[in-house]
Amino acid sequence: MNTQVTAVIVTYNRLSLLKESIAAVLAQTYSVTELLVINNHSTDGTTEYLATISDPRVQIINASKNLGGSGGFTLGLQHGFNDTTSDLVWLMDDDTIPDTTSLAELVAAADSLNGQFGFLSSNIRLMDGTPNNVPETVKSWSAKSANGLIQLASGSFVSLLVPRAAIAAVGLSIPEFFIWFDDIEFTRRLARFAPAYMVLSANVLHKTKGGREPDILTDNASRLPLYYYYFRNKYYLERVTDGRKGTFKESYRNFVKLLQVLFSKQPQRWRKISIIIRGWSAGKHFQPKIRQIKSK
Repeated sequence: MNTQVTAVIVTYNRLSLLKESIAAVLAQTYSVTELLVINNHSTDGTTEYLATISDPRVQIINASKNLGGSGGFTLGLQHGFNDTTSDLVWLMDDDTIPDTTSLAELVAAADSLNGQFGFLSSNIRLMDGTPNNVPETVKSWSAKSANGLIQLASGSFVSLLVPRAAIAAVGLSIPEFFIWFDDIEFTRRLARFAPAYMVLSANVLHKTKGGREPDILTDNASRLPLYYYYFRNKYYLERVTDGRKGTFKESYRNFVKLLQVLFSKQPQRWRKISIIIRGWSAGKHFQPKIRQIKSK
């Protein structure tokens, strides 16, 4: 019997990319059992388009509000493991375009590991072929040349394969993150439960406009409110990972960023300073609860 896989795509107002991503997932040489699309209250015609899809594998959840990427992925994991019999859930953003053999390569790697892994990540590339979302390797990593695996300490939601056993052990991702660092926090937990790997042969294209670390100094003004989550989540992540050492390092980074904003000649600098301080302060008290899946 084939391993059952539920694919999850989280989308928000990127209809053209979503169409590409859905087509790529449904065209996999290793067929998904189900494709769940989490529509984060899009306003660009996404809801209407999804209603026209007739493939019985495609299931739609139209959220009543924007849950953020974090909330969308948590919802996808809950459905994938609570409401189906799938062994694995394959998570991705709507700008992720997997090669037709990507899932087959991921499942082959999962089989070679006898299901004993925390997560598997794809080999993620930008449009120009350069690596993207380069994952954090373990300190003593070495390539497993026989099956093309590199051991990781964390990964990204841009094509992430997660087994039921790992989720049952560590719980779901944290929806309250809303955006940024939710995948790092989640995959670090998974990698502590069992070894995690990047599968070099499982190629995906990430059609992101960026590809670089977010920066409040240079980002669009329309995205400034999101940076509250950036500074809150980053401080929380360092706090729970490295304790006092982590919070000291993050406080130093935030102080330097405040000085950069203060002494730079750019618009809305006082607004940016307020966002940094509010996010930084919130990160000191942020205590989200980790949810569990139902027992099977």
